[in-house]
Amino acid sequence: MDKDKQDKNKKRPEIENNREGKNSADNGQTMVALTFDEYDALEKELESLQAQVEEQQDGWLRTRADFDNYKKRVQRDAARSYQDAMASIIKTYLAVADDLERALKNKPEGKQVAGWVDGIELIYQKLLTQMKNQGVEQMDVNPGDIFDPNIHEAITQEEHPAYTEGQIIDIVQPGYRITDRIIRPAMVRVAR
Repeated sequence: MDKDKQDKNKKRPEIENNREGKNSADNGQTMVALTFDEYDALEKELESLQAQVEEQQDGWLRTRADFDNYKKRVQRDAARSYQDAMASIIKTYLAVADDLERALKNKPEGKQVAGWVDGIELIYQKLLTQMKNQGVEQMDVNPGDIFDPNIHEAITQEEHPAYTEGQIIDIVQPGYRITDRIIRPAMVRVAR
């Protein structure tokens, strides 16, 4: 029994030291004595592990950024593919729209053909409305506008008394765009 009391007395100072903050093993772990070499080896291992963690974290952040960029690129490519498909489809309708527009510019005179002309105008307007519903719009180009090679295609340059150099004289064929992408530039005659 005396031995049990001695063991309790030995443990008591450790508990009291823990309460006073004198013992660095605050969480109930026992302290182990290390040599300087062992301590240096543990420090080097800790630094190595911290470097590995930082490297892994850096790699993870780079992979995440690459994945975000990949998602954006895939979305951009999908949108571009859709616009390319739409452009190729719409180009087939542009020839019809051009033919109808030419027929409307040369309206026959007389009461017999008035109904026919009205019908052609309705077809033309319906076609333009359907294209607009698909995101295709006719570019607004008018005589007197300044020639812009980004949206116009000059088929001739002519002297004209009513227009100054670089102004559009006439629109031979209208241009079309899908949102901000030109699918066909306007063919124009330009003053020289």
